[in-house]
Amino acid sequence: MPTGKRSVILALLLLSGCGGLFGTAAEPVSVQVGYKPFGIARQILQDNPPMRLALAGTTAYAIPEEGDEVVVLDLERRVVEKRIPVGKNPMGLVVTADHRFTWVTNHHSGDVSVIDNAKGEVVKTLALGENPCGIALSPDGKRIYITHHGGNKISVVRVEDYETVAVIGVGTGPMAVTLTPDGRLAYVVNEAENSVSVVDTEGYREVQRIPVGLAPKSAAATTDGQWVYVANSGSNSVSVVDVRKQAVVKTLPLDRSPVRVEVVSSGTGRDRLVVW
Repeated sequence: MPTGKRSVILALLLLSGCGGLFGTAAEPVSVQVGYKPFGIARQILQDNPPMRLALAGTTAYAIPEEGDEVVVLDLERRVVEKRIPVGKNPMGLVVTADHRFTWVTNHHSGDVSVIDNAKGEVVKTLALGENPCGIALSPDGKRIYITHHGGNKISVVRVEDYETVAVIGVGTGPMAVTLTPDGRLAYVVNEAENSVSVVDTEGYREVQRIPVGLAPKSAAATTDGQWVYVANSGSNSVSVVDVRKQAVVKTLPLDRSPVRVEVVSSGTGRDRLVVW
């Protein structure tokens, strides 16, 4: 799906409305037009473009739109390095902090494949059940949060020993999850009920449920932890959640359906917001 037009429109909305939305206390936000690694991956995979992408340096791990596999890409040489079979209908993936493993949620087979990146093969399969879908790594790299789209809950799994340390009830049809930079809060996107569940990661409980737009698909937090952006595919918009108020403070309209939203740190104090 082309990303340039949508990103330009979002840039105009954010930059022209920055004073009213963020005020002087929040860090300024700029918008990147397109997402370079994703664009390169699309060029490499061509007719079977990536649905999800996780990076480990110049290596990318991609879930293509078709096929039960993860494709390993060299973004510098722009070639496919390996194709790794996983479970049925892979939906999400994340690379561990040490870049040694990639965890993949398999929606239809109800499990999670753990890939040893050096070996290029699955070395562990976790039978979690109930349609695992979204996945996120805690900022300290010790826990992985997995949404269960068919179970209205999330599992919290310890990276070092694969133990499930908590199961937390959330809204209906949880699609994706993101964490604030301090790791204290997780935001779970509930696709089927147009909401976001706020989860206390220390108490392992849902503490708030925030209405957003229609059919939300993903979310991302800014690096200062003040804002969470939610991509609403059914209402062609992005909801802006104020973390302090735990409420939507603005809705940004788009000209078409957004599926992914991501915040990228530029290293200069200005986050880049990418939507595609």
